[in-house]
Amino acid sequence: MFQSATQHFNLFVYYSFFIPTMLHCRIFTTIAFAVVGRCQAFQFNK
Repeated sequence: MFQSATQHFNLFVYYSFFIPTMLHCRIFTTIAFAVVGRCQAFQFNK
C-alpha cells in the first residue's frame, strides 16, 4: 500500500513537472520558428 502510494506520488510529481516543461518547450519552439521565419523573410526581401 505504501509503495503504491509512493509510486503514485512519484508519477504525480513527474507529470506536474514534465507537462509544463513540454508546454514551455512547445511555446518556445513556436516562438523560435516564428522569429527565424521572420528573419529569413526579412533577408529574402532585402
